Amino acid sequence: PDLLILDVMLPKMDGYHICRLLKSDEQFKNIPIIMLTARSQETDKQAGLEHGADAYIPKPFEPKYLMEKIEELIGRSTHP
Repeated sequence: PDLLILDVMLPKMDGYHICRLLKSDEQFKNIPIIMLTARSQETDKQAGLEHGADAYIPKPFEPKYLMEKIEELIGRSTHP
């Protein structure tokens, strides 16, 4: 994939852990990850970024902002 959108609150493994696993895997480490989640505290955002997320967007969100962030990250990943 060109980009992944990941929630934090998932049934078996939280999004932070999944993000860390993906970013530590050679095959997936360069794929941008946006965490889109109801967890909106500053500590949640810091945790997401520390685990490797390229962006952290709390819900509710503006669809236009999400699209701008996707375009920014996809452009960044294709032009290192």
